[in-house]
Amino acid sequence: MRVFKIFIDILLLIVTFMLVNMDITGHLIHEILGISMAILLLIHIVTNWNWIKNVTKNLKKVNKKAKLMYVVNILTMIIYFGAILFGIIISHELFKFETSSNYIFVITHVIFGRLAIIVMLMHLGMHLNRIFKKVKNKNIKYVLYIIYILVSVLISTYSIYTLTHSFQWVMVFGM
Repeated sequence: MRVFKIFIDILLLIVTFMLVNMDITGHLIHEILGISMAILLLIHIVTNWNWIKNVTKNLKKVNKKAKLMYVVNILTMIIYFGAILFGIIISHELFKFETSSNYIFVITHVIFGRLAIIVMLMHLGMHLNRIFKKVKNKNIKYVLYIIYILVSVLISTYSIYTLTHSFQWVMVFGM
């Protein structure tokens, strides 16, 4: 089960980054990856259900780190499912809804998508101890943490930059 969970987590990470730039994938592949993301998220939640259930039941008793992880996990879930829901609403290929060209829905999907990257990095960052558990050298572990933080800040900054400098704002607000 542990190998399966790790495999799902790696797929989630890869699919998240593949979804970032629709110019590379095109509409159809982007939508298929989005549906794949929804399925992977559901599998991720189911495989971690015992942790969710136990922390929810004992929320007042668990330590601060577990509470923070719980809040970040809920936020991550809401943002990812928001991106998926609005992605389905604006579907051009798989579902072909009349709402596909609604700019408010499009920009909401883009906002959720960019936020998903940021909260995914936070979620992943909270699990770095388990990820780097096999690294015994403290100096190497320290360098890996620094690299993760720097890469996360760069990716988050780029996500915010592309969001604030995208064409959607022009479409919605005529800027």
